[in-house]
Amino acid sequence: MSYILETSGSSAAPKSVVLSEEAVRAATEAANERLGGPGQWVLSLPEAFVAAKNVIWRNETSGAPLVRTSGSFTAEAFVEAVETLEHDRRYTSLVPAQLARLVDAAEIERSFIAPIRRLDRILLGGQRAPAGLIEKASMLGWQVTRTYGATETCGGCVWDGRPIGDVKIRITDQIEISGPTLADGYHDEPELTEQRFYRDAGGTRWYRTGDAGALIGGQLQVSGRIDDVIVSGGMNVSLAAVEHVVQVFAADAVVVAGPDPKWGEVPVVVTTSRPSLAEIRSAVGNALGKPARPNHVVTVSAIPTTHSGKPDRRKLKRLVASRTAQKSTRRRLFG
Repeated sequence: MSYILETSGSSAAPKSVVLSEEAVRAATEAANERLGGPGQWVLSLPEAFVAAKNVIWRNETSGAPLVRTSGSFTAEAFVEAVETLEHDRRYTSLVPAQLARLVDAAEIERSFIAPIRRLDRILLGGQRAPAGLIEKASMLGWQVTRTYGATETCGGCVWDGRPIGDVKIRITDQIEISGPTLADGYHDEPELTEQRFYRDAGGTRWYRTGDAGALIGGQLQVSGRIDDVIVSGGMNVSLAAVEHVVQVFAADAVVVAGPDPKWGEVPVVVTTSRPSLAEIRSAVGNALGKPARPNHVVTVSAIPTTHSGKPDRRKLKRLVASRTAQKSTRRRLFG
């Protein structure tokens, strides 16, 4: 038996990934072992994607009923769901935007804090968490574990920088992952499968993640996508690193590349708020150097997302390019 799941498609076209029953079992057992045993889960994620499937698969091993939040995600609905959990062990899996909403709500409605403390673990994945978010949750007494992985690895297989189960990680020109949780490949895409999955000289099968990172004291530090590095004025700039700094000023900010006639490409901030560009440029310049400073801020009514809830970076990049072209046209017409 195999499962075919789509990737999130946040920075590239979605792909159909083939996961074997053996890979799913290995991922479930590794997670349960790291958690200290099976438990009952609250599901608040889109069910078509691997993070939600993992919640379902792990919950099945507990024998307890799966608890789903009703409707769109709200702090009230989530707390209500948590309060129905009856198993000795209680878990959930969230993305940063959901955890941020819970933290913000708990700072206003303090009665939300205690029910969420009942959770033995909150797994946090899907994208990099804004600076300070996990620390704020920890101060509320919530147990948060950062997870890293992909649909191709049967979801998060590196927890707080350490691989779980029999998973192994290494750094070549990018982060590579091996172990029993790897997918068989991409459905009806043999060439892409061969590009992303390969066997080394010793016969070990590896998945090339496309992410940049480093192993520091045996702990994985992910710095962003390899293809999110732009060349601005002859200098390499990591958009992920810029975004991490900018989110101190605007929690929902997404940083994408924008065209620039002088520098080629520049970082551009897209957010629903109106942060000070001067403050952002100063903070980014101090942290990452002058070439990394964002050129401008684009304010939108809502950040477009993919079906999995991640920011749709392809759409945002097109939006920024369109805004830039409009500004250039106005300058030519009106001087």
